[in-house]
Amino acid sequence: MKFPRAVRRLLLGYLIIHLLTAGFFVFVLTGIVRNQMIRDARSKMEAMASMLVEHVEELPAGNKDASLPAYLIRLGEETEMRFTLITAEGIVVADSVTGTQDIGPHGTREEILVAKKEGVGFSQRYSATLNQPMMYLARRYEPTNANHAGGFVRVAVPSDSISSAIGDIQKYVWLFAIALSALTALLMAVFSARSMQPLDLFSQAARRIGVGQYDSIPQVHHRDDEWGELGEAFQQMQSELTRREERLVENSQRLEAVLSSMIEGVLAIEPTGEVMLANGAACRMLGLTHSELVGRKLLEIVRIPELSSAVEKTQIQRTFSKTEFKTITTPKLAGPQRTLKARVSILANQDKPGVAIVLHDVTELRQLETMRRDFVANVSHELKTPLSSIKAYAETLRLGALHDDEKNLQFVEQIEFQAEMLNRQIQDLLQLARVESGQTTFAMTDVAINQVCQTCYEQFSEIASERNLDLKLELSEPGPISRSDRPSIETIVKNLVVNAIHYTPKQGSVTISTACEEDWAVITVADTGIGIAPEQQSRVFERFYRVDKARSRDMGGTGLGLAIVKHLAQAHGGSVQLKSQLGKGSQFQVRLPRV
Repeated sequence: MKFPRAVRRLLLGYLIIHLLTAGFFVFVLTGIVRNQMIRDARSKMEAMASMLVEHVEELPAGNKDASLPAYLIRLGEETEMRFTLITAEGIVVADSVTGTQDIGPHGTREEILVAKKEGVGFSQRYSATLNQPMMYLARRYEPTNANHAGGFVRVAVPSDSISSAIGDIQKYVWLFAIALSALTALLMAVFSARSMQPLDLFSQAARRIGVGQYDSIPQVHHRDDEWGELGEAFQQMQSELTRREERLVENSQRLEAVLSSMIEGVLAIEPTGEVMLANGAACRMLGLTHSELVGRKLLEIVRIPELSSAVEKTQIQRTFSKTEFKTITTPKLAGPQRTLKARVSILANQDKPGVAIVLHDVTELRQLETMRRDFVANVSHELKTPLSSIKAYAETLRLGALHDDEKNLQFVEQIEFQAEMLNRQIQDLLQLARVESGQTTFAMTDVAINQVCQTCYEQFSEIASERNLDLKLELSEPGPISRSDRPSIETIVKNLVVNAIHYTPKQGSVTISTACEEDWAVITVADTGIGIAPEQQSRVFERFYRVDKARSRDMGGTGLGLAIVKHLAQAHGGSVQLKSQLGKGSQFQVRLPRV
């Protein structure tokens, strides 16, 4: 039978205590027995000493009688004791072992000294003469006459018999104690093992709970003792742990879902600076993977001084702080720099608390703010130019030119031209605003793209001829058809053709072509004009942006044509692309969904 460790420890402790108790019992018992045997031996020795004293006193010559040595020898053989007669001066006169042989003075022996004072003396010591431990008892007797001189009678008994008897007693007692200990320990082990059997079940269940297995319930419900109560408590604990783990998992999943769905980046930083939590948005904003970010010090892998200062300020002042910074371009964070706004707050009230960082990508907002400022500045500038001209010509007419028949009509025509240009700018701005805001209502029909391009060609062929330009029309057959708003498509083609005519010098050519490419209806307007530099190509679709500002104004351009083309194409689910080479011309390609 395999006993649990607790049972083995209990049995070991029991055996130690039992053996210590048995040893104490043996020690006390042998002491009592030894004392009792010594008392019995002393009593016997006193009786023999008294008898010998009486015998000596009866002899006429007392202890000098010649018969005493033989008597002592015979008495010693019969009683297995040693008898010695000693004078008051300590001289041995007779001995049951040596007879009358001189064995040295005995007046200084312990038992003799005690007997001198108290009449009877007793001692135990090792006898050098007999080479064994002995017990000695001396009895003093007083002189009765001149022939009976006083002296001492000493009786000696070997103490080996007492030690042997004590050893036998100890042996039997120890055998009994060991046998009793073994028997009781065995019975105790059996009953303890039966009683402690559920402990192994609870131990195994606790280990399984430690690794997350909460369905291991010890089957001890049939017991009506403390183990049964512990089993019920264990079951309640398992149920509560299961519920808590489910809640933790659910909360963790909710938190993960919330963090992963946030467009804001969220970082949680330990007091030591390591990142302990980061959502996907934060990783994308900083151009790092989750494994590269979590578990490492943020300020070592993201070396942005503004962010470092905000974190240190928050930890020192224990308040939130804000900062704004631009990202550092890395191989994983390609493209233009992003502008991030960070809000840093403390996580816990510690000596050096951790911080939580919420990142907002404000790149588009800052771009919109820049575009708004540029738009206001451009609108003011573009509207100011015709208004200044109108004001100047009106003042000239008022100051006398009105009566100048050679100039007044010219000034009025200029006023009319500038007013018309101002009106076109305002109309284009309103159209662009409606398209961007989605307020424009399109009448969606099946539009024949070839027909729209043919109409535009006929409209501008005469103007192109006047400028010594070759306007070409290349239509695909069958022509593409797009589900779109016809006036919007006409505006797109018109603006592209006007732009091409304005920026193409004499003897150049402008080509309008159509094509079908899979699900797209393609309109291409190509010219052999001045072209657009690569650094300007990304800005030609911005409001009021002109490649050649002086030339555009002279031709009456508003600077909004390409912006309108772009937004109308996107409003119809299409796109516009530019290919251009400086000094060799440009090609604008508009793609619209094909029926």
